[in-house]
Amino acid sequence: MNIENILKEKQNRVTPERIAIFNFLKTKHIFTYNDIMDNFENIWRSSVFRTLNLFLSLWIIRKIDLWDNIMSYELNDNEHHHEHMKCNICNSIISFHSNDICKKIFEEAKKLWFEIKSHSIWVVGTCKDCLN
Repeated sequence: MNIENILKEKQNRVTPERIAIFNFLKTKHIFTYNDIMDNFENIWRSSVFRTLNLFLSLWIIRKIDLWDNIMSYELNDNEHHHEHMKCNICNSIISFHSNDICKKIFEEAKKLWFEIKSHSIWVVGTCKDCLN
């Protein structure tokens, strides 16, 4: 994913802050606003907030609801799309590939003339470490 091309294509300015934030996000699986703020003390809070909103509107990132009252995000990488399982005891996050599930979702959407922009599947349960 080339952030500069995406921003230019959608007629948005390419700024050093946007590039820096995007490069940081590429190093994370799931991240929060606070993760970004902790890493970039020299970027204004409002700039981070606007950048996250811009990235959301351009489908560069997607929101992830971890049911912990803290909004989390991840890169919206269609080439490596995956879903998540969350342990209800230790709160660990486990990613799993969902090609068959996603295929079925898109088939159903097509039957209903529904254009999917984004989707997310969360499975909550108990991980193997906590079961022991």
